[in-house]
Amino acid sequence: MIAADDPPEVAELEAAAEWRLRQVDADPDDAPSAAAARQLQALADDLRRLGGSPLLRELHALCGWLDESDNITDFSLRAHELRTRIGFDRQVATAEDYLRALIELAKKAM
Repeated sequence: MIAADDPPEVAELEAAAEWRLRQVDADPDDAPSAAAARQLQALADDLRRLGGSPLLRELHALCGWLDESDNITDFSLRAHELRTRIGFDRQVATAEDYLRALIELAKKAM
């Protein structure tokens, strides 16, 4: 459940987890999607605990700059692609690793 003070990245991870669970609903034998959903939810929970970490502040600063320069759409598409790959060909162990990956994507979008 999304709390009012959760960073938007938590909602994005939880939405990706829900999408994976819908894949499992359509095909109960889809074990990779079930595992990916668990990993995405674990990342969301981990990120929720980070609060205002320096990595999260850095990401939000970069996103503010991207929004001002109209490059936020490119970043958003790259971030969405990352979330769809988590648990398949992209392993992300911690929320800090996820934030680092997003920061790298934001830098590429500049």
